[in-house]
Amino acid sequence: MLIKICKYNEFVIVVDIGVMTGAAIYIKRDLKVSDVQIEILLGIINLYSLIGSCVAGRTSDWLGRRYTIVFAGTIFFAGALLMGFSPNYSFLMFGRFVAGIGIGYALMIGPVYSAEVSPASYRGFLTSFTEVIFFC
Repeated sequence: MLIKICKYNEFVIVVDIGVMTGAAIYIKRDLKVSDVQIEILLGIINLYSLIGSCVAGRTSDWLGRRYTIVFAGTIFFAGALLMGFSPNYSFLMFGRFVAGIGIGYALMIGPVYSAEVSPASYRGFLTSFTEVIFFC
């Protein structure tokens, strides 16, 4: 059960990419932004998640892995709310920043936690499962 929750937490990047790709058309129309701004909006999540993953290790040492996973989900949810209620492009980018931090946390802590709690016979499969799903 814990492994399932952990793996769902790692799929936030997939959900974010899927939702934002579909929403880009409406964001461009409603906020009247250029194609370059849309490209930056969609592509900057990788840089923001890098920041989150860099601080996730220290946070997990301080809070513990389980609470850091909850913290990552909370940060991503707050970012999703900020993006959903954004009235302009700047506020949307701020929400994207917050969501990116949460994604970085989730992508860093999820595999670590699943490796710690899984039995040795399934450890390799469970820790590499997300990467296989992402790239296949």
